[in-house]
Amino acid sequence: MVGSQRRCYHPVARVSLIQTGVPVLRRSCNPAPTPSPILDDMDGTQRTEPGHTTGPAPSTAPLTSSTMREFPLTMASVLEYGRVVHGSTTVRTYYGETPEDTTFSEIGGRSAALAHALADIAGVNPGDRVATFMPNITEHLESLFAVTSMGAVIQPLNSNLVADQLVHIINHAGDRVIIGSPRLSRRLAPVMPDCPEIHTVIVTGTGGAEARDDLHTLLTEAGRGDITVLSYEEILDGYATTYTWPDVSETAPAALLYSTGSTGAPKGVVYSHRAMWLHAMNLRTPDSFGIRNGHSFLCTVPVFHVLSWGVPIAAFMAGTPLVFPGGVAGPAHLAHVIADSMPRMAHGAPSVWMQLVVHYQHTPPEKMSLQEIISGGAPVPPALIDAWEERYGVDMIHSWGMTETGPVGTVARTPVGVGGAARRRYRDSQGRFPIGMEFRVVSDDGTPQQPNDRSSGEIQVRGNWVTTDYHHSPAAAKGGAAHVFRGTDVDDSDDAAERFTDDGWLRTGDIGTITRDGFLTVHDRQTDTIRSGGEWIYSAILENIVMESDMVAEAAVIGVPDERWGQRPLAVVVTIAGVDRDRTTAEELAAAVAAKVPRWMAPEYWTFVDRIDKTSVGKFDKKDLRAHLASGEFDVIKLRSPGEPKPQDDPEDAQ
Repeated sequence: MVGSQRRCYHPVARVSLIQTGVPVLRRSCNPAPTPSPILDDMDGTQRTEPGHTTGPAPSTAPLTSSTMREFPLTMASVLEYGRVVHGSTTVRTYYGETPEDTTFSEIGGRSAALAHALADIAGVNPGDRVATFMPNITEHLESLFAVTSMGAVIQPLNSNLVADQLVHIINHAGDRVIIGSPRLSRRLAPVMPDCPEIHTVIVTGTGGAEARDDLHTLLTEAGRGDITVLSYEEILDGYATTYTWPDVSETAPAALLYSTGSTGAPKGVVYSHRAMWLHAMNLRTPDSFGIRNGHSFLCTVPVFHVLSWGVPIAAFMAGTPLVFPGGVAGPAHLAHVIADSMPRMAHGAPSVWMQLVVHYQHTPPEKMSLQEIISGGAPVPPALIDAWEERYGVDMIHSWGMTETGPVGTVARTPVGVGGAARRRYRDSQGRFPIGMEFRVVSDDGTPQQPNDRSSGEIQVRGNWVTTDYHHSPAAAKGGAAHVFRGTDVDDSDDAAERFTDDGWLRTGDIGTITRDGFLTVHDRQTDTIRSGGEWIYSAILENIVMESDMVAEAAVIGVPDERWGQRPLAVVVTIAGVDRDRTTAEELAAAVAAKVPRWMAPEYWTFVDRIDKTSVGKFDKKDLRAHLASGEFDVIKLRSPGEPKPQDDPEDAQ
């Protein structure tokens, strides 16, 4: 081979053997350059080494840069990639019972037209906040990509929020434009007098001028006739379906998302383009959601809840068909959507899939297309995981995260080759942390613990898509309307000081353990743990055991004052139809719990209710339950105390 030349099969690169036979990779098929001078090692004079082609003299100095191009990780790049490479991939949206299909290519064109309209008509500039107020429909996806790609910031409003929460978030975020569906937009009129910065509302749907005029009338009656109301479809008409997206820094703000406010005022987290990009890439990995080409995904998590967990963004990267259920709620509609669209994957809060299991008991599905359900936002009861696997062959996969973590943190995919009881332990955990997110367990005294399955403490994280602070709007800093939530002053600086450590870790507020191989098990929220006789009782453990009973539809556990122990657990239970809500049922459920935990942990306080209210993201609203308890609304059944000594007096029981 020495002295020969290899033919160039690639139009760009050639491997040539120059005289001595040393292979040199060229960037093109151009002739090799003539020998060049080099520095003599001895006297510094230039000379030419016969028979060699070389560049500058070799240097032993440290390298300070790579030869790779730094390509900005932006939402515009995701949109354009999906539009071009996966242009024929579909998005199916249910406007009522009837679906409408569109493609990634069409969404890309309409997103470009919307960006033109937002800039020309609504005066949206890079950095401006544009709120959205709509369910999971195609227009929400178009708004997400249009707003972020043009350099503005999307701020989805949770449709489950009440008026004062909407006012707080709109003002705190500094929103100026709102894009909303016709039904939800009507809810805006009463709160607009308290949102002085809003100047434009754009209404989606086919209602056109009629829907636009109806909303303008409501706004005028509320004293905000100065707000410009536009029809979404009308403003898109006539604009180009291409857009020269601006050069946006990958660290620039792209989305402003708010926490649920279950422990106080909702807190804003600003997502960068880079964080959203990397988070979506993580969702594509097999150990995470495993979002892949062609495997259709049913998005039951609303876009207003941390961008449907980032799934639509990952779908545009992968070419994953999406199914949006629209604004119709309830298990019957969801069952119809699944039967009609036949998705392979889905995500959602445990309450969504619990209701669907109950629905299927009365109306069994003819065929089950789902292979995987990824569930999070609240602890997934093991009994629910069992029901989906045993009845329908669907793998329900536990996931953990929060608004502050981008949002997905862990995913409970069982390691390859693990079976039996070990598989169940992995499956029932919250899952393994991914590369890109650091994690630790910190004890009560602030000492980080070595990862193992015994040392419990607060879970703390940091990483590429984990926030380091909360958003503070100028209005809040000035003590304006955004500084008030539910009639009280809000000081976000206190929240930031409590939620972030000096060395940059996010304090999640979750109590749990992490194994040596990175699997997280959350025992409870710090605010929900029950301090009884000097020991901690984790409400989530008790809830899961109670919900294993065939008599129970839902169960939540909160602490109640107790003269002897300080606090004791109260089980709030929703039974299935036909079950007596009496002392006998309470005793039977209490016995089932006592058989699986130390007896001192089992609740002796029980109450039965028709329903348990949820937060806007499907978690049990324990703040609401405590309020009902304090006001005497619960009919509490007090069972006889087990009469056990304090846990610390009985080491065997305390294990």
